Amino acid sequence: MAGGKETPRQKMIGMMYLVLTALLAMNVSKEVLDSFVLVDQGLRKTESTLDSKNNDTMGAFAAKSAANPEKTKPFKDAADEVVKRSSELLEYIEVLKARTMSVSHNANALKFGEGYEEYMKDGVTLSLDAKDEDDKAIITKKDENQENTALLVGGAPESPKETEWSAWEMKNKLIAYKDFLKSIKFKEVTGKDWEVPEGLINSLDKIFTYEDGEEQGKVVKWETKNFFHNPLAAVIPVMTKLQVDVQNAQADMLGALLGGIEGKSYKFTNLVPLVVPQTSYILQGDTFRADVLLAAYDGTNPPRFYVEDKKWDGKDSSALTDVTEEMQLRIGGNGLGELKIAANQVGLGEHQFKGKIVYSGPSGDEDYSFYVPKFTVASPALVISPSKMNVFYRGLPNPVEISVPGIPQDKLRPSISGGHTLTKDGGEWVVKPGKANEAIISVSAEMPDGSVVNMGKKEFRVKRIPDPVPVFAGKRPSDSTVPKGDMSVAAGVRAEMENFDFDVNVKVESFNMIFIRDGQVIEKTANSNRVTDEMQANMKKVGKGQKIYIEKIKVKLPDGSIRQVANISLKVV
Repeated sequence: MAGGKETPRQKMIGMMYLVLTALLAMNVSKEVLDSFVLVDQGLRKTESTLDSKNNDTMGAFAAKSAANPEKTKPFKDAADEVVKRSSELLEYIEVLKARTMSVSHNANALKFGEGYEEYMKDGVTLSLDAKDEDDKAIITKKDENQENTALLVGGAPESPKETEWSAWEMKNKLIAYKDFLKSIKFKEVTGKDWEVPEGLINSLDKIFTYEDGEEQGKVVKWETKNFFHNPLAAVIPVMTKLQVDVQNAQADMLGALLGGIEGKSYKFTNLVPLVVPQTSYILQGDTFRADVLLAAYDGTNPPRFYVEDKKWDGKDSSALTDVTEEMQLRIGGNGLGELKIAANQVGLGEHQFKGKIVYSGPSGDEDYSFYVPKFTVASPALVISPSKMNVFYRGLPNPVEISVPGIPQDKLRPSISGGHTLTKDGGEWVVKPGKANEAIISVSAEMPDGSVVNMGKKEFRVKRIPDPVPVFAGKRPSDSTVPKGDMSVAAGVRAEMENFDFDVNVKVESFNMIFIRDGQVIEKTANSNRVTDEMQANMKKVGKGQKIYIEKIKVKLPDGSIRQVANISLKVV
């Protein structure tokens, strides 16, 4: 089915369906009605065969899951969902068949499938050929076509009813089932996407096609063509055929999923040796570690790994031939060869070694040579540098970078002396200085083997934040004049950190403004950073050539301290 070709079984089903639809166009006699019973019997035998096949396929899934659950899981999960959806749809059609048989058998008493439960209980198989009342599915009105038409299509053939338990609903459930099968997609254990093969998609489109027909130049709906005023003996085989379609599609999809597992079983065609070092930068006293594997490696047939115990000189490129047990690597629980080379044994500098993988292939042992990637053994090199400056400032969070080449950040263990604090904020270390004027940061690191090694230390100075610079009307203590217009519109005094890399928020708490007029000294105080109304009134009276003084400027620093900064003396021009 996946290739788009019909199997002999499908051809047989199609032929039976053609015979059925041809008979629907004829005036049927009792003998012809009985022939529909034979068609339904044949279809139900096909149902039973497909059901057994699908059960066998799921049994194969269970066996493969037990042998390799991780690899099989995504395929089996999809198969379980296919079985669930298929069973729900088959059950729906079976109930609809029961409802149809119920209204036809009890045409004078029941409407729209009432009493269909009698056709579903005690394990009775719905049948047109029941022999006695004990079967509870005995059908004496095989030619009945009024009540089943009312149930499945309604009274208007040009517009079949769109309700529950109708041919229209059954058609849409079949289409939804097809769309579900076509949309199956998941990630295999390798991370690759598995999708429904194109051939199977084409086959599903062909199976689940419900095209309208044409009669005397008019469109005839699929529902009308198959279920409008057709005898019960013809309607039931149509539904049975639809159930066979579902089981057929289920069998093809389960087969494709099972084949997906088989298709992904490792086959040794192109083999590439692979060495994956945990790090290529080794500290003195540490150990070189790497994972060695054969690409497309199969855990059920592990290779043998060998690494030469002497350093490769970089010139002799011949393959490693003579191997000993001492050269053989231990294979870990993950199926990978564990390569360990002690740094103290090889010394400082760059190193590389020869290796060989021996794999038991279909034709015997096969050798694959490789080189261990170059790695460097170096002395510990601690790197600690402040992100902003070479000092730490009190009252501020001082970001600092701490790293050791070749050591992951989560393996570093830094500490600080002098009563200062060192914390990690996101991916960055932050120092908050205390009272001491010096700080020493020491760093140790956890090695892959669990040992802790001292990486070194570094000293830093601790200073207070520099004095901020007050500003009034755009003028600083270094300025000597101010235009009268600029002075008149000045709202207050602010403080700025000049030539300082940190973003520091400094607030002016208070300041005094002094005026000299007619030999008198007038001093006004503001308890905020803004000029008062009195100050504003006095500034309006200051003439050109006169001076104003801004003094006792007090600012609040981030550490909470209050500091008095430089005065500003300005001549009005």
